Parts: sequence; structure tokens; C-alpha cells
Amino acid sequence: MINQVLLVIYVIGIISLSLKLRQGTFSGFVISDRQVMYPAVIGIAYMAAYFSAASFLGGGGFGLVAGLPWVIWAVFFHVAFACLAFLIAPKIWAMAQHYDARTVPQLLERRYNSQKGKVLLAGIMLVMYTVYLVAIFKGCGNLFQGLLGVTYVQGLIITVGIVALYYVIGGLPAIIWISFLQGLIMLVGSMLLYGGLISSGQGTMIWNNIPDAVLNMGGNTVPWQKSFGNAFAISLGLLALPDLLIMIFSARDKRVVRFAGIYGPISVAIYALCIFSLGILAYGVFTSEELAPFIANPDGLVPFLATSLLPSGFDGIVLLAAISAAMSTMSAIVLVTTTALTSDILKFLSPATPDDRVLVMTRITGVMIIIVAAFFAVDVPQMIVPLVSASMGVIACCVFIPLMFGLYWDRGTSTGFVASLIASFGSVVLWQYYGNPLIHTVFIGLICGTVAYIGGSLFSAQPLPSDMRKE
Repeated sequence: MINQVLLVIYVIGIISLSLKLRQGTFSGFVISDRQVMYPAVIGIAYMAAYFSAASFLGGGGFGLVAGLPWVIWAVFFHVAFACLAFLIAPKIWAMAQHYDARTVPQLLERRYNSQKGKVLLAGIMLVMYTVYLVAIFKGCGNLFQGLLGVTYVQGLIITVGIVALYYVIGGLPAIIWISFLQGLIMLVGSMLLYGGLISSGQGTMIWNNIPDAVLNMGGNTVPWQKSFGNAFAISLGLLALPDLLIMIFSARDKRVVRFAGIYGPISVAIYALCIFSLGILAYGVFTSEELAPFIANPDGLVPFLATSLLPSGFDGIVLLAAISAAMSTMSAIVLVTTTALTSDILKFLSPATPDDRVLVMTRITGVMIIIVAAFFAVDVPQMIVPLVSASMGVIACCVFIPLMFGLYWDRGTSTGFVASLIASFGSVVLWQYYGNPLIHTVFIGLICGTVAYIGGSLFSAQPLPSDMRKE
């Protein structure tokens, strides 16, 4: 009963805050009119929007089958890429300000003077982000099933209702502020789970009870190469996912972005260490018979840990933490996905469409995408981590290459931009079906996309010199 009460209070709270921060203009809805002035809000919201329920459930449980390599590589890459992301964030903010860009496809379109590239990238985002949403919905369904005692489908329906209300009312200002509060809840929830395992395992003695096979850097039942690839592909998103980049766009000035670089990496480090360690630490507390059901379905481990280790009420905080992880990510993803469809594709097809009409369509389309993703989540046979890794990897590759080269290499052209999108997306899809499964598709996408970008740029007309280096 306590969990249900906490959930109701939580939902009322975020809906109330969304109403208070409701925006009436398209610019306010998608980039908060570039008026966010608190570094801690952007830094922690960045962390919350990045780590979804897929990380809370899938990332926490994946260590059960992948062993110590998953923990080492996941924590290392997440912390390293978070630090790198905020080192280059001021330059990304300056670039967005320079081109007056409200979406990532729009930013790259104006950098490369390429409407074709913008529409192609928006289409890729629409497809792959919908796949990513399916993975998050799967996590939410498992979560409500484990902690509220409802069926998986009922959990999906609850999730749709909350996310749809949250998204339609909110816009980016509400998303950022609520993600900041959700990020704080996520940190508390992850530390409660981590602390509960350590306490039950008698502190450092817990490591003596963990089987050697789990602590072997060769991997447990999952080869270390797959853990390495999954961790790299997922954490690369910290540098290039559009739902994170729009938070940088929303900052009032460069100072806000620079100081957000303190709060972002620290919160990422705390959360990643606590969550990604849960799978291997569980071996030090529970018997192999107790953990056996979760070997086949690692995504159910975290709800089991919450109800088994924590007293009544505290497991409700973990519930809110996992819901927070889902809500913060879903709302940001739905926002950038729908703006990719309405602002980037619709405005390309019908440039005369007024912004107020685009705003209405953005809200309606967002709800439709939420319903479609939930429908496909009814039957998802894969574990969350590989599904998230594949979808995030495609988006990260397609954005990372033209964004990074666009910041630091003036010779990049529209031809190079479009070629990199086609090469990245095409190579990732082909490798997924025909490549070596021990080599993650994101590495292939990065290599092919980079070669195509450089080759396409060098063999096409040189653009006018850019002044972005001076920003």
C-alpha cells in the first residue's frame, strides 16, 4: 500500500510542476528559450535523462550474467565520456547559439547547409528512438510488475498514462526541472540498493562469497568483448544523444554549461558505480537457487533486490527512483523524436506551417509515439541492455561523427555529412545481421561513418570558412 501512495504523490507532484512550467510557444517548449541558469539543474538533469529505467533494471541485472567485466567497462566508459561531454559542451552551446538551432538535425543542417542531411537524420532518430522507447517501456513493465504486483501489460498501461500526461503538459523547462528532481531520487535509490547489498553481505566480506567465475575478467556467461562493446556503445550516447544535447542548448550562457560539468560527471559516477555493481554483488548475498530465475531474465533482478533487502517504504523509494529514470529519459526522447518529425521533417515539406500549429502537432505526435512504443513492448524477447545498446549505438554514431567534425574541422561538407549518415546507419544494420557478434556494431558504424565523412568532404566542394573555432 505504501508504494501505491508514494507513486500517487509522486505523479501529482510532477504533473503540478509541469503545469506550473507549461510553455505556450514552440521555442519555449523545445529549448526553454535558452533561459536555464542553474548549473546543478542541467548537470543532474543530464544524468537523469541519460540513465533510463533500462539502466536501472537492465544495467543492474546484466552484471548477473556478464560478471565483473560489465561493471569495470560500464563504469569506466560512463565516467570518461561524461567528463569528455562536458569538456566540449561549451563549444556545442556556442555552435547552437551561433546557428540559432532548436534541434540537433537543425543544428547540423545549418552547419553543413544540408536539408537532405537534416531530414535523413530526423528519420533515423524517429525510427531508432522508437526502438529505444520500447526498451524503456519493457523496463517499466517489469518494474511495476515486480514492485506493485500488477501484470506486465497493466504496468505498460500505467506507464503510458503517466508519460503521456507528463509530456503533453511539460515541454523542455518542465523536463529539465523534473529530471533534476528525478536525478536526486535516482541517486538516493541507487545508493540504497548498493548499501543494502553491502550491509547484507557484511561489508567487504561480500566479495568472499562471490564465485570466481563472476569475478573473472574473461566474463561469466557473456564474453568480455560483448560487455566491452555494450558499455562503449551505450556510454557513447553521453557525447551525442540529441535528448541530452538539447539540455546544453537550453543553458542561458557558457558559464552555466561549464559549471554543469562539475555536477554531471560526479552524479554519473555515483549512479553508475552503484547500479552496475548490483548484479555481481547479489552473488555475495543470495544463493544460486534464489538467483536462478534471474539468469534467464536479468531485468527482474532489481525489483527482487528492492523487495528482499529494503524495509517497507524504502523499497518504495527504489520504485520512485526507477520510475524517475524512466520518466526523465522518456520525456526527453519523445520531445526530440517528435520535434524531429514535426519541426525538421514537416517544416521541410511545408515551410509555411506556423510555429503554433507545429507545437500542437508536436504534442499530439508525441502521444502517438508513446502508444506505439508501448504496443511493441508487449512482447520483447531480448534483454534490455542489448536492445538499448543497438538503438543508442545507431543514433550516437550518426550524430557523433558530423557533430565532432563540425566543431573541430572546417573542411566538412554537406556531402560528407550525408555520406556519414548513410555509411553509419547502413554498416550498423548490416553488421547486426552478418558481422562477428563479439565486435559491437557501434565500432563498425564509427569507422565506416568517419571514412565516408572524410572521403565525402574531401571529394566535394569546400565550404566557406567557418568562424566557429572563434566561439
